[in-house]
Order: sequence, then structure tokens, then C-alpha cells
Amino acid sequence: MKATSDSDAGTREALIRAGLDLFGRHGFEASSIREIAQAAGVNSAGIAYHFGGKDGLRRACAEAVVATMKQRVFGAAAAMPPLDGLAPEMAAELLLGIVGRVTAFAAQAPESETIARFVVREMMEPTAAFETLYEGLVGPVHGQLCRLWAAATGMEPEAEATRLAVFATIGQVIYFRLARPAVMRRMGWSAIDAAESEAIAGVIRANLRASIASMREGRS
Repeated sequence: MKATSDSDAGTREALIRAGLDLFGRHGFEASSIREIAQAAGVNSAGIAYHFGGKDGLRRACAEAVVATMKQRVFGAAAAMPPLDGLAPEMAAELLLGIVGRVTAFAAQAPESETIARFVVREMMEPTAAFETLYEGLVGPVHGQLCRLWAAATGMEPEAEATRLAVFATIGQVIYFRLARPAVMRRMGWSAIDAAESEAIAGVIRANLRASIASMREGRS
């Protein structure tokens, strides 16, 4: 029984990996069940068996993205200390640490490319999978980062300026993932490894510090 369970889990994981890749590259409609199954190295019937169909696989892909990002990148955010009474400098350091982890994942993790393609397509053409991404990851993480930003700057967590500032910081990281070929060519890099990733993170952290300082001055 255990072998069957392990086999089923392996099949599900293979189909989710293939779905993330093909849905991200070609879109949902252009990715056929047969192509997904071939890419996963399994029988086409496996999609219906494990997910109820292609729509179910797309939802499972979104759930996998949420789980991966929470585990690999934002897990520490959920375990942050209480924000009430948190010193501004400590809040700023927590933000800087999160930026470093997100940048390292986006720049170096092999799976970041397929995740980025899938997420961007859902952002541009929202489906039910977008709701999974938003409710499970984007909304909660953005809200937590806004609360940290507020603790660091003295702003209100739900102020328009706070929410936009957090989106702007996230956008910098996303750019370096989506524009990776242009960045590498312009920088003369043959790869983006630990040193290059840290250089990118350093620039984003400097921008973050400047933004926090500007908001603090605006309130003084």
C-alpha cells in the first residue's frame, strides 16, 4: 500500500511540475492534456485520476506555488515576533532579511523560472488559480509586509503609500527574475550565482533603506 501511495505522490508531483512549465510557457488552452502527460512521463488518464481534469491540475499548480513560496521564502515571515512595540530598526532589519531571501530564491533557485512564468500569466489573465495565489500568498504576505513597513516607518499599515511602497519593493525583485537575460547581457554576467544575487539584493536593500528613511522624514 505504501508503494502505491508513494507512486501516486510521484505522479502528482510530476504532473504539477509539467503543468507549471507548460501553462506558464504556452498558456492553459494551448497546453493539451496529452502534452502535459508526455512532459510528466505518465499516462494521460493520470490528470483526470489525480486532479479531475486540466482545471484541477491548474489549481493544484497554484497551490504548489503557494506551498513552495511559504516554505522556501516566506516561512520566516509567519514566525515573526509580535509587531506591537517592535522597534523601527528591528522591523527594517526583518524587511531587509526578507528581501535577501526572496532575491536569492528568484535569482538562483531552478524552480523560480517556472513559478515566475506561471504566476505572471495568472496576473495578466486571471483565472480561479489567481484566487488561490492571491488568497494563499499574495494577500497575506503583502499584508504582513505592510505591517512590517508600518512598524519601520511609523506609517499606517493600510495607507495607500505603504501598500504601494511594498508593491514597488516586490516589483524590483520580480524584474530581475523576468528580465534575467537582459540583466545578464547588460552586466556582462555569464550566470547569476551567489555573488551576482547578493549584488542585486544589495541594490534592492539600499533602495529599501532609502524609501524607509524618506517616509520617516516625511512624518517628522
